[in-house]
Amino acid sequence: MNRETIRKSVLAGAAAVLVASLASCQGSRSRMEPVTADELAAHIRYLSSDQLEGRAVGTNGIELAARYHEDYFRSMGLEPPFAGSYRQSFPLVGTTPDPQASLEIAGPSVSLLPAPRDEFVVLTERQDAPPEAAGELVYGGYLVQAPERDWDDIKGMDLAGKVLLVEVNEPGNRPGGVFDGEAMTYYGRWPYKFQKADELGAAGVLIIHDDKGAAYGWDVLRASWGSENFFLPDRRPGLLFEGWVSGPAADRILAAAKLDRRALREKAETPDFAPVPLGLTAKVRERQPFRSVDGVNVAGIIRAKAPAAAKRTIVLSAHYDHFGRDRTLAGDQIYNGAVDNCSASAALLALAGYFAQRPDKLKNDLCFVAVTAEEQLLLGSDYFARHLPVDPNSVVADINLEMVNVWGETEDVFAIGADQSDLDFVCREAAGKLGLRYIPERNRELGFFYRSDQLSFARAGIPGVWLSQGIVARGPDPGLVQRKFEDYRAAKYHKVSDEIQPDWDFRGALQIVGWAQEIVGLLQDREALPQFGPTSPFKRQPGK
Repeated sequence: MNRETIRKSVLAGAAAVLVASLASCQGSRSRMEPVTADELAAHIRYLSSDQLEGRAVGTNGIELAARYHEDYFRSMGLEPPFAGSYRQSFPLVGTTPDPQASLEIAGPSVSLLPAPRDEFVVLTERQDAPPEAAGELVYGGYLVQAPERDWDDIKGMDLAGKVLLVEVNEPGNRPGGVFDGEAMTYYGRWPYKFQKADELGAAGVLIIHDDKGAAYGWDVLRASWGSENFFLPDRRPGLLFEGWVSGPAADRILAAAKLDRRALREKAETPDFAPVPLGLTAKVRERQPFRSVDGVNVAGIIRAKAPAAAKRTIVLSAHYDHFGRDRTLAGDQIYNGAVDNCSASAALLALAGYFAQRPDKLKNDLCFVAVTAEEQLLLGSDYFARHLPVDPNSVVADINLEMVNVWGETEDVFAIGADQSDLDFVCREAAGKLGLRYIPERNRELGFFYRSDQLSFARAGIPGVWLSQGIVARGPDPGLVQRKFEDYRAAKYHKVSDEIQPDWDFRGALQIVGWAQEIVGLLQDREALPQFGPTSPFKRQPGK
């Protein structure tokens, strides 16, 4: 069967129909077809359909999406990497924050609003957590330990059993500031602070919110901490609770300790900062329900068959989950996530089909993985990167696809996170082969590298990038693509309005697909594995 027939099956909109049509003619592909706009549209049409109900973790809709990827990989002849299966199943635990949770500060009176989500949000990932948890409150500055930058906010202080009150983002997050100036680094993202507090043995951690530092308003926290959250039980969290407090609430807490937050924050901007005990006790009361569900990553491998093939693997990834549906909304309730992230799933599947026809051109194996629970702090890719179906020492890099451009061709492109490693040079050369200008990463203050699945690979010591369109559109209106992207971010991103639009132009997506193809070609011709730069917090482990 050729890929045109596969496309028609996909357009039918049912994975079962696709499987049945492929089963009768498996292995009869004869054409070397390029990726087309129709193919991308077909994948997006099915994956973003109401039938899949927004692909939330633990729902029937995400199972349909997993099955669709699995069926496609099988139909294109990819090898199942998990002991004969395309599925990597692993446990996830879901929990919904307690709407009646309370946060009390013992000592001088501190007035917090009685209802959570107004001035604080908290939850626990500890199923054995007591209904009441407390600890001495310590101001921890930015809670950053970055040895490659000679920065240590802890100064050897024993913080076991303490509750840490910490600033969001990182020191010097402004033009000309320490670290990378306005560009957010790994240490500025809030998951790092939860992880660091856990490593230090703290009882709990509360991050102080501000709009600029977090890159979003309190309303985002109110919404996201009011719904079910998932975590990986094999991470064995030690924190009894984690959460956020609003800036005004933090001001009152510190004032109760007879301290000025502005002065403390200024001190935290300097390398000689040390944690400050506040003489207060923070107490959290909460009761949360927990449930266990199966997470599923879906992957397939194309074995290299070129004469000079090396025993190495390039990973291409995209997440296929989204936010499901919100039954409290009037009218449309389904978060279809057509751009985020069906556009990238479509590109991943199309690339798998493309390279499956060309194994004799490959010098490195290719592993295509559709990961789950990205919207739950990258849980699927976290598990996959720590439980690879191939030798970790053989993995060259991760090429991650996220919110692929559906608004038209651009004259330029950039690779998010490429400057973490020498993948920067590879991405630049690949762009040049397509006649595209390679420009510096945009919006680095938003920390996009730390918000999608390439981060999980970087944390496992594997360089990764997120391929993005540029800002100059081809044609008579140079600002067209950027305007459409900004409109998407403002009006559709993480909203029920993220649906297929009649004005989409898939030539932009085809550029990203072509760029990925060129990057694969260049990576497989390199003798040395890509390495992280000297200021990156990530590095390959010995032997990689």
